[in-house]
Amino acid sequence: MSPEAQLQARGMAQNELQKMELAQLREALQVSQSLIARKLKVTQVAISRLERRPNLKVGSLMNYLNALGGRLEMRAVLPDRTIEITHLLAPNRVAAKKARKNTRVPVARNKARRKVTR
Repeated sequence: MSPEAQLQARGMAQNELQKMELAQLREALQVSQSLIARKLKVTQVAISRLERRPNLKVGSLMNYLNALGGRLEMRAVLPDRTIEITHLLAPNRVAAKKARKNTRVPVARNKARRKVTR
């Protein structure tokens, strides 16, 4: 194969890699649903559902891609410019939310025992 043909083939392959579904991406990276599930502390069934879901939360997609060893980048493409969207992807925001959720102290309820008199 000539160098020009190799370059063209690489370009075509790169273009196809940019148009993958989540499951296809995971399979191309040779990662199992079970492995991602363990990393995300969810079930394999939850990963299967996530891969088929038409609408995902940004945090769910970000966590999934992190488990694959990648990261999520978000841009708004406008007629005259492209803007990177950062506030939805701030790791501190997600980490802070998880920390708040995991550090909630249960309120001890002191229930007075009622004495039953007969």
